[in-house]
Amino acid sequence: MFNYKIIDNFLNKDDFTRLSSLNLKEIEKNEIKIFHNQIFKNGNVQGQCLDADFIKILFKNYHDAAMDLLNIFCPKKTKLWEYSEFHIVQTGSNYKYPIHRDSPLKLLSGVIYLKPEQSKGTLLYETKNGKNPKEITWKQNRGFFFARSENNSYHSYEGDGKCTRVALVYNLMTTKLKEVCEIENISYYKIRTREFINPYLYRFFKILF
Repeated sequence: MFNYKIIDNFLNKDDFTRLSSLNLKEIEKNEIKIFHNQIFKNGNVQGQCLDADFIKILFKNYHDAAMDLLNIFCPKKTKLWEYSEFHIVQTGSNYKYPIHRDSPLKLLSGVIYLKPEQSKGTLLYETKNGKNPKEITWKQNRGFFFARSENNSYHSYEGDGKCTRVALVYNLMTTKLKEVCEIENISYYKIRTREFINPYLYRFFKILF
């Protein structure tokens, strides 16, 4: 199993309360909804469900901790950071996202469980075929972080069949794909092709390479 870090009570009380109290429209049981919120190294902010000032507060409160985690997992990638994502993800009670490894453009992947009080956590696997699944148990305000790699870091997530699952997905990001591939010693052209076709494979066939 790949390396990861679990941090309970990751968000301070005010930030957790504000995020877990977002007024989001209910989604269908087999639906997923992602609200994109980003802040860039130059200070520019883009938000769909969080206002710019709050995104800046989240960046100020947690960026150093996230960079410290990345430095533990893969110190060579810290210099590649260009922007951060604070996405809010609603997962319908019957929705299942397939087993995958994250995009190489994600330097650090993180999820903080927001609501409800009980749901299904992230599922980790030894292989793409789902060998030896392990659940990172759902607990409100629990943060789960890892740095993806090409030959492991397989995971998935899904609803618990009862309630819509809401989480904050906190990622450290880059656009420097070639540099990431050099660090991981993987083929840039192979990965670039896969990154291009994966959105279409998922959209039409619900699979990922």
